[in-house]
Amino acid sequence: MGHLLFAALFIPFAIIVGELIHRQGKKLVFHALGEASPVAEAVATLLRIGWYLITTGLLLWNLGTTFRSAAWEPMLRDVSLRLGIAIFAVGVLHGLNILSLSLFHRKNAGATGPAE
Repeated sequence: MGHLLFAALFIPFAIIVGELIHRQGKKLVFHALGEASPVAEAVATLLRIGWYLITTGLLLWNLGTTFRSAAWEPMLRDVSLRLGIAIFAVGVLHGLNILSLSLFHRKNAGATGPAE
C-alpha cells in the first residue's frame, strides 16, 4: 500500500514540476546561451531528459525498497520521509544546474563584453 501511495504522490509531482521547470528554465537557458543557439535547445532538451531520468530513478529506488509497516500512521511517516528526500535530492540537483548555467553565462558575458 505504501508503494502505491508514494507513486500516486510522486508521479504527478514529477510531471507537473518537470514541465513547469522546463518552460521557465528554457528562458534561462536561451538567455545564457543565446536565443538562436542550437546548443541552447540541446541543453534544454538534455536537462529535461535528465530531470525525468533522475525522478524515474528515485521512483524506482523507492518502489524497490520495502516499507516498514502496513499500519497507516507509520506508513504515512515513511512515505513522507521518502518524498521529502526525493524532492530534496531533485531540488539540490536542479540548483546545481542553475548555478552552472549562471556561471557559464557570466563567463560568456565577460568574454564578449566591451574591451577596456
